[in-house]
Amino acid sequence: MTMQRRPVRTYGGVGAEDRVAARRGKLLEAGLELFGTRGYAATGVKDLCRAAGLTDRYFYESFAGNKELFAAVFDQVIDELFAAVAAAVEATPARGSRKLRAGIGTYLTALVQDPRKLRIVFVEPAAAGAEPRMREALWRFARLVAATATQARPDDRPPAEIIDIFALSVVGMLERVIVEKQGGRLDVPIDDLIDYCADFAAASLRAVYQGQISKRPTD
Repeated sequence: MTMQRRPVRTYGGVGAEDRVAARRGKLLEAGLELFGTRGYAATGVKDLCRAAGLTDRYFYESFAGNKELFAAVFDQVIDELFAAVAAAVEATPARGSRKLRAGIGTYLTALVQDPRKLRIVFVEPAAAGAEPRMREALWRFARLVAATATQARPDDRPPAEIIDIFALSVVGMLERVIVEKQGGRLDVPIDDLIDYCADFAAASLRAVYQGQISKRPTD
C-alpha cells in the first residue's frame, strides 16, 4: 500500500501540514495504546484508525503500513526515555555512582509507570520485525552508561572495551529485571529494585576501576 498524497490547502484556518501532523499524532497515540496493550500481531490498520478516530485514507497519508507506524512509535518512546534518563544523569553531581543511580532509577521508573512502553520496547519488536531497531536503542543507552561510568573517575580510564562490556551488562540487567518484574516472576517493589540494580552496577564499576576486571595475561 502506497502512502496517499498529502493535502496542500488551508482548511478552517489550519494549514495542511498542521492537519497532517495532528492526524499523525493521533495515530502515534493509537499505536502506543494498541501495540502496548493488545500487541502488534493483534492490531490491524482498521483498529488503529478506529482508536485514532480517522479513516484508512488518513492512515496511509502518514504511514505505509503497521510496521512503519510501529517503528515511529518505538522511536518516540525511546527518544522520550533517553531524554529523561540523560537529563537525570546531567542534573546529578558527578560523585561516586550517583549519576549511574539516577539514570537507573529514571529508566526503571518510567517503564514501570507505563507498561505500554515496556511492551513496545522489549516485547513487540520481534513480532514487528523491529529487533535491529531495539538493538540499536539498547546500544544507545549503553553508550550513555559508558559515558556516565567514565565521569566517575575522569582521570582514571580503564580500557575502553571493559567499559563497553560493563555498560552492556548494566543495560542487559535492567532489561531482564524490568521485564520479569512486569511479568510477575520478580516480586520486588520498584524502589528496592532500583536500589539493588544501582548497587550491582556500582559494585561492578568499582571492580572495573580497582583493576579486578581486566585482561588476563596470556601464557
